[in-house]
Amino acid sequence: MKNKFRNTNSTIKAGDLLLTEQPFAFVLSSKEKGLRCDNCLEKGKVLKCSGCQFVHYCGRICQKEAWSDHKWECANLKRVSPKVIPDAARMLAKIINRLNRGDGNSYRAFYSATSFRMWKDLMSHYSDLKADKKRMDHFTSLCVVLYEFLKDISLPNTVELMGLYGRMVINSFTILDNDMNSIGTGVYLACSILDHSCNPNAVATFDGKTISIRATKDISYLDWDQIRISYIDLMKTPYERQTELLQNYYFLCECDRCMDESQHKLVHAAKCLNSECDCPINIPWKQNCQVVRKPEETAEKEDEDTSGGFTNGHHEELKEIPQSVEDGLRCEECGTKFTENHVEKFIKAMEFTEMHLQNMKGASVAYVDVCKYCLERQEGVLHPLNVMHAQTLDYAFDALIEFQIWEQACAYAERLLPCFRFYYGERHPLLALLHLKYAKILLYKMDSSKAFYHLKCSEKILKITHGDRHPLYKEQLLPLLRQAIAESS
Repeated sequence: MKNKFRNTNSTIKAGDLLLTEQPFAFVLSSKEKGLRCDNCLEKGKVLKCSGCQFVHYCGRICQKEAWSDHKWECANLKRVSPKVIPDAARMLAKIINRLNRGDGNSYRAFYSATSFRMWKDLMSHYSDLKADKKRMDHFTSLCVVLYEFLKDISLPNTVELMGLYGRMVINSFTILDNDMNSIGTGVYLACSILDHSCNPNAVATFDGKTISIRATKDISYLDWDQIRISYIDLMKTPYERQTELLQNYYFLCECDRCMDESQHKLVHAAKCLNSECDCPINIPWKQNCQVVRKPEETAEKEDEDTSGGFTNGHHEELKEIPQSVEDGLRCEECGTKFTENHVEKFIKAMEFTEMHLQNMKGASVAYVDVCKYCLERQEGVLHPLNVMHAQTLDYAFDALIEFQIWEQACAYAERLLPCFRFYYGERHPLLALLHLKYAKILLYKMDSSKAFYHLKCSEKILKITHGDRHPLYKEQLLPLLRQAIAESS
């Protein structure tokens, strides 16, 4: 299947499809094994491959379509059984096989009528990888697996293999399902031309393994050098986003959003004690609390970051309080005074929340009681757009849905919507999904008129991010809209 791309100098409107592409190589996540088809990635009834007993297909069509790619893998998976090959090793093996036995070295992925990218065009960041201990340990472990797994293929030497590994980890996309959950990994050559911004003007969405890039903002003309998507989750401080990008992609993000001082003031802000004032109050709550990384303004030698070997710019810390706590902090907007007790209460709430957010990151589902207790400590203390407050609400909302506690889920959804708009923007798939989930609960509670409002909000975003032919729009949103209309009449 050829790439579908937009080839025009005319004005780009929000929602316009810029590029559609099939993966150069992809792998279904092992956690989805037996739940989804290894070819189309659709969820449903699947049957094991009779040869390797490892991969699954939804039917004969997908099995036949995948055979040219799977036949070499089938025998190897059977030979090493019952060992399970890690996803990254399978992905790298598929890339090696396509380069050795297929059209991998000559394949051209077009993003315009005359412009294309090939495997060799992808950046490997070889020198950055060599200095990154964590990545080098991962690479070494993959090599051990590959030498056992690919006995029928002559593997490249270590330098070439590391170049392949670098191209894979730097350029891979996480394949998402309709609920924006990770279900696999794919390398898309044409889409790898897209750079990152924390304030993107385009979005990548998936229908199975097919990736689509759509504009989320009006653009005067199509210039691929100016098209930006987000590589990471945006509900974080600028410092956390920059750190993640440094660790995974080896660049310091200096986009306008990361450098926006108005965001710096909000991400760790306290709430003003005056209930009618929305002004954020900045209170240093721990030593060396950094909200953004800024590049050195002089040409001094850059220091090596202790977390991985890449360079690290100047760290901007939270501003010092102009008055001492004894004199009393005052809101810059309304002049409301903060006492030492108020400051201590804020610091304890931030420390408590940080500890529990770290614990919940590794859990399959957030703990409802822990989230509630965190939110109680935050009430009237943390600013409504404080990132830790937003993250706690997000965990709590998902947990309440998991345990079907609908009334509280509705209350948290209302509080979460402004947070999503602030951190993700007005045209992000996650905001559309939040409206959609909220609407489903409202329909269950027989509040059809309010459900209809949130479904229309979701529809407005999904038409831009996914298009009106995407299964999420056609098969999930439209039936709910029809239900809401019928129940309202």
